[in-house]
Amino acid sequence: MDTTGLRQRGGGGGGSVAAAAATVEELAAGGGAGGGTCGPRAVGTVAVLFVKAAHQVELVATVRRVIGAAGVAVEVSERPDLTILLLTPPLPLLIKVADELALRKRDLRGEVRSFSAAALSEFVLEEDNPSAVGPRGDSLFTTAEQILLLEYVLDKVRPDAARFDDIHGNESVLEWCQRQGYVRDVFPLHDGDAVDAIINCFSRLSPLLDYEALSRMQAYFGDKVALYFSFLTFYTKSLAAFGMVGGLVSAGVTLLPERAAQLQFGFTIFTVLWSVSLLSHWKRRNIEIVYLWKKLVLGDAADEAISAASRKEDFRKQFFGELVNHRITGEKIMVYPGRLHAARFAVSAVVVLVLLGISARVMIWSLHFEDVMRMWRETVAPTMAWSRSYVVKDLILAQAPLVVYLGCLNVLDRINGFVAHKLTDFENHKYASTYENALVAKLVAFQFLNMNMAYLFVAFVRRDFVRLHASLRSVMLIELVTGNIKETVMPVYMAARKKSAAVAARNAAAKAREEAATAANPAAAAAALARAEAAAAASPLPPENDVVLTQAALAPDEGVFGDYFELVRQFSYITLFASAFPVGATVAALNNLGELYADTFKLCRLSRRPSPERALTIGAWMRAFEFISVASIATNLAIIAVTRDAASSVVGGGRSKTEEYFAMVLMEHVLLLLRYVAGSMLEGCPRWGLQQRTCRAPVCWQRFCA
Repeated sequence: MDTTGLRQRGGGGGGSVAAAAATVEELAAGGGAGGGTCGPRAVGTVAVLFVKAAHQVELVATVRRVIGAAGVAVEVSERPDLTILLLTPPLPLLIKVADELALRKRDLRGEVRSFSAAALSEFVLEEDNPSAVGPRGDSLFTTAEQILLLEYVLDKVRPDAARFDDIHGNESVLEWCQRQGYVRDVFPLHDGDAVDAIINCFSRLSPLLDYEALSRMQAYFGDKVALYFSFLTFYTKSLAAFGMVGGLVSAGVTLLPERAAQLQFGFTIFTVLWSVSLLSHWKRRNIEIVYLWKKLVLGDAADEAISAASRKEDFRKQFFGELVNHRITGEKIMVYPGRLHAARFAVSAVVVLVLLGISARVMIWSLHFEDVMRMWRETVAPTMAWSRSYVVKDLILAQAPLVVYLGCLNVLDRINGFVAHKLTDFENHKYASTYENALVAKLVAFQFLNMNMAYLFVAFVRRDFVRLHASLRSVMLIELVTGNIKETVMPVYMAARKKSAAVAARNAAAKAREEAATAANPAAAAAALARAEAAAAASPLPPENDVVLTQAALAPDEGVFGDYFELVRQFSYITLFASAFPVGATVAALNNLGELYADTFKLCRLSRRPSPERALTIGAWMRAFEFISVASIATNLAIIAVTRDAASSVVGGGRSKTEEYFAMVLMEHVLLLLRYVAGSMLEGCPRWGLQQRTCRAPVCWQRFCA
């Protein structure tokens, strides 16, 4: 293989690849505006940043020609150390791909239906469709749809085995270039006006996102991000009532300790009803959102078939197997033997169980360390000069076990997250949806044990209610503060620090140039100038009007996976141990009000634009919430009966321990039945959605917004 990773082809049909263009400058001249800075762009554009190196001209020419052959408009722009390709989908390509994917679009009558190129006039206003030019892409497709369709096309542009070496699976040309190190970044460009409009949706009087703001997000970021913010908004609204009741119960337990068990039991029943109401009403709201966006009814067989045909989920790029002929169509498809899949799943399950056992032992060891430290502080510390003072003994050493516990927690989180990703990769899932479901299941299992093992041990082995309450309070408040600092303060601080360092380096280089011009000692001035130039090059400051380089300097988008995971952790805190820490719901509600704005600001201002993804639900995360909701019934009743030893206050006195425990188990089954009945009554498609779907009436936006 040659230095560019391309095979040289001579003679025959195409001649040498280098014949496509002699220089990148010729490409820029032929492909649009080259060399200058890139201003704001109103249409969906993807930037590809090629690293300049020897023998890269031929590669850029080949990639440009291959992508252009797929119908994508390619604009070449030069930088000192980069060659930038700006990829924009022309309208005919958008129409063709939207028709192929049966994209759900709203027509001129207000109906949302599958897009059809043959019925284009039913989707575009006449004034947007002058006969000489055709309809405008930005009036027919949102920017999220444009990028979605463009990336669908780019994923289909495969490297030719006759020209490219070392091809892995069904990777695209751009993925091949990234893996080989020729491409530094590929990302969609932000639209400043759309970002400003989303940020301006927040106000002091309206800290939550309304339907109009969520629709803006869906049009700009795509379905998956918009569904996350829809769920976060809905969840935060529901937390307001839960937090208010939790605060009242916490005050009642403090003021009326003799009624604490009854108040906690009542709050347990309220927690069960609240959690099932939250999840059931969210399913209804999810149905409403999808109906308003796509006019599809979740759960309806016909609409599910339309959605499945529209999404056309391809194999994961990392999926590998054997190429065989399809038994019906005869086309080549990739399959992986079922017995090998089963063996991989078995290995993954064994590793998960072993890691769960190790995690449990580590968390229990951290609790034993707390006991040892408490005993040492009471017996040994007062006898030693360095540990006798109040600051050392009662402040520093007293908090050491908590620091060790949080340290173990963070280390295990990182190890478990790394192992979960590696195991899910090892399982060789065919589709991205099954991959994400498997990853969520592993992470929730690890989180459920790691985060809650210490609390379960304290509650049901040590039976120390005071220590359980104190641990929940300390850890939740610390995670609240550190989480907000990590997600909000640190990104802003690091971005400002990076910019100030770049400005200082550029100013130092300018000053060194001035001094070098008038220096009496040319050698020393030249050395100082070289150091200043090196510092400026190490911390480049992109021009203010260079949109591409400015956005390339932003942090890569991390997706909403981690955000969902944080919500699951928070939900487990406030439901699994609701009877031990009722005020936790109040703390969570206050946190989420800031989290909503912080996530939006980070997504719009501090990170690159994410690639739009289509979605109908929040996926496997709903099953994680439901599992925790069901488990919370058992944990809260067990805390009352075992940890507090207050079952008699709930079921009445005069019974043996066995009878009290039996009565609590019976109550658990009653609450499980109550949860099932309430969920069955609250779930389902709203009646107005079914009526409008039946009569094909225009969508009633006011009913949803109310």
